[in-house]
Amino acid sequence: MDPRLLDTLRNAPSLELYQLNLMVNQLLADPKRILEIRRQLHLGVKVMFFLHSTNALAAGTVLQLRPKEVCVQDDVSRVMWWLPYAAIVPHSGRGPIEVPSPSPPIASAIFQIGDTVGFTDKYLREHVGIVARINDKTISIDCDGERWRVPARLLRKIVDI
Repeated sequence: MDPRLLDTLRNAPSLELYQLNLMVNQLLADPKRILEIRRQLHLGVKVMFFLHSTNALAAGTVLQLRPKEVCVQDDVSRVMWWLPYAAIVPHSGRGPIEVPSPSPPIASAIFQIGDTVGFTDKYLREHVGIVARINDKTISIDCDGERWRVPARLLRKIVDI
């Protein structure tokens, strides 16, 4: 998702976020959207689905269909997930299903030691700090006398003008 959109949403008033939430839920629950996906599904079909725990697409097999959700078994971990139809990317049937390769680590390309960065913690508090170390999956940040390990995708580079 576009970081600029996330920043805009973070700064939006709560009422506007609530209205947006209602509209998105209404669009996702539209029977036309559900039927469009459901027509391409049957038990045992291979699909791609959005796995929220990894924030990426994963390959899976349809196990069960319900009116508003589908049960998909992850092909790698064998875990079963109940998902809304909007989280499913049906397989077109042409050729083998392709699992997207993981994106290369972006930390070293975007951030360097000594850069000023910002992030929002799980309590929605903003933090600003200096990059102290770049690891494979996280970046170590020194801020407010503490060291934080934060995934690169959650960081924003701060440019002082």
